[in-house]
Amino acid sequence: MPSESSTQAFSRGPVSANRRIELVVGPGGVGKTTLAAALGMRAAAEGRKTIVVTIDPSRRLAQALGLTSGQGRRGEPVRVDNAPGDLWCLLLDTEATFETIVRVNSSDHTKAEAMLANPIYKAMVRHLGGALEYAATACVQMLHAEGRYDLIVLDTPPTANAIEFLEAPKQIAEVATNPAAKMLASSGRIGMKFFGLGSGALMKVLEWVGGGAFVADLGHFLGEFRIILSEFQRRAGLFADLLASPATGVVLTTAATEFSVREALEFLNVLGRHGLRIDGVVLNRVDSPPPAWPGDDVVLAGLDRPGDRDPSEVLARLRDLHRHLGEQADRAAAARREMLARQPGVPLACVARMDPPPSSLVDLQRLGDTLWPGS
Repeated sequence: MPSESSTQAFSRGPVSANRRIELVVGPGGVGKTTLAAALGMRAAAEGRKTIVVTIDPSRRLAQALGLTSGQGRRGEPVRVDNAPGDLWCLLLDTEATFETIVRVNSSDHTKAEAMLANPIYKAMVRHLGGALEYAATACVQMLHAEGRYDLIVLDTPPTANAIEFLEAPKQIAEVATNPAAKMLASSGRIGMKFFGLGSGALMKVLEWVGGGAFVADLGHFLGEFRIILSEFQRRAGLFADLLASPATGVVLTTAATEFSVREALEFLNVLGRHGLRIDGVVLNRVDSPPPAWPGDDVVLAGLDRPGDRDPSEVLARLRDLHRHLGEQADRAAAARREMLARQPGVPLACVARMDPPPSSLVDLQRLGDTLWPGS
């Protein structure tokens, strides 16, 4: 009989038939990428053509998914060899995603190339707040629009509870509808009348600050960016609608600690306010209780006694370690009970701590089969 804090599975298959997008969300460092890969592999094994969009996999996990030797860079899907079923993986590339949007929506090829080469555009892509979150939303929306995959699994960016990710469509829409943004994008001359400056005076100021080349770059950028900005707004609106539709589900991953569970419960409320559907919660890296203490005499009898080290000191340290392991397991069990009590209608699964963590295709398949044992 498995203990309360050992690995425990969901009662049904990986995702319901009407899901086309599954978001794996949660704070950084809790195993989201591994869970997303295992979920994608499990869905592919059930016959669904699946793509896992990941952000920053570990080196070994990247190798297992075929994202090595330059493959999968620049946002290109890579087929995962030796995986059961039709499984693909894509390493999110912010610049490549923005580049696709620019190329598809610029008025012509020449202007697209000029935009991509513009130093102001390059600085915006690299330093714009929320660029990674927006790129993730845009990438998923574009993959969904293509219709090539039965299921898209997104390993969301490692932000604080992924709230920034959920807010990305709204933030982009606010930028696009902001009066200042409209004014700047409506003319390469930067709304000179609004500032009360004549064209010549403003140009002289800008040339003095940044040089004539800067002024030319800014004018070209703002003139063409008006078209791109409207496309950003359109895609943000489409993704916001997609998030709240029955096509999208969420798996929340967190650690089995009191703080993490409290944080997860708050985040579940946030997900609810955004209208998202929760397909399950995974408590990851759950510590199982250690075996019962066999007694001091038994432990002493089994100790090697090198040199003149006091065996009572070694015994005391072992007792402390055993007590610490028991306390960790108790906290994990308490975290699970709190989650069940506070969210009784949300499917819950637990994953025992694994050292080293799963990183091969065999590991991922075993984890997926354990968490989602049947259709």
